[in-house]
Amino acid sequence: MRKLPEHEERGVRYYMESQLRDPDDPVMLVQRVGVRRVAGRTHEMYDVRTAKGRWWVISDMMNLYSQEDFHSVDMAFTYHLGVNMILAERYRPEMPDEHREFIAGAWRRFERAVDAFNDADEAEAFQAVGVMCREALLSLVREKAGKEWLPEGADTPQLANFKAWAGLFAEGVSEGRLRSYLKAISDKTWDLAVWLQHHAEASPWDAELVIDATGHVLGAFSQAMIRYREGTPERCPSCGSYRIGDDGERAIEDGAEGWRSWRVCAGCGWQSARSFKVWN
Repeated sequence: MRKLPEHEERGVRYYMESQLRDPDDPVMLVQRVGVRRVAGRTHEMYDVRTAKGRWWVISDMMNLYSQEDFHSVDMAFTYHLGVNMILAERYRPEMPDEHREFIAGAWRRFERAVDAFNDADEAEAFQAVGVMCREALLSLVREKAGKEWLPEGADTPQLANFKAWAGLFAEGVSEGRLRSYLKAISDKTWDLAVWLQHHAEASPWDAELVIDATGHVLGAFSQAMIRYREGTPERCPSCGSYRIGDDGERAIEDGAEGWRSWRVCAGCGWQSARSFKVWN
């Protein structure tokens, strides 16, 4: 178990303070007691002691559980996973808020397809899920049909030609194996959605497959576009680690109250210069 970085401990402490909202119940101790990786997501588990009680805090999505109710961290973690599974059923596949907002229209249509799938009970209702998944994919085209995401000099196809647009997006924002992958999954997912729409014997398993494929395509393209726009991820200038994050604290400078912040590396402990922002 690696040592708990100072900024990580501070983040858990601030989270607890924001949830308890009790100045008479300050955080006394934060200890990491485990790390679990389930279905590609890492969950950090903490034992947190306050003046009045003791809590388990589990990350991604971060939540707290009283140790009076959950006597072991394994019990709390099992419950935590259950809550996340329920949320994942509503917003599957899970996608960071930034990515959902980046393709807001397409993701909204995808959520409607998920809702329709959850309510469907007959073949024609599962077929309708295919139609809604197609609309979600076409909405991605309508939202991002700008030259920013296209290779230079590209001729733009009709908006209804999803495969052609997806190929151009892949050419514009990626290269190599990633480009080939984006083209392949977009072609196959569109074919699946069209197949489901016309499949008279459509079953829940068929619709679920198309739902998952559509969500994955939307997530993959939003991630690739954001990566293209933002450039190479930040790395620590000292050790080259990608584990760069924000740290900060309340502070007073020149008589003004505000927030002092800096960048920090969880790999080697490097810290950037401080900046200060006055609160209104």
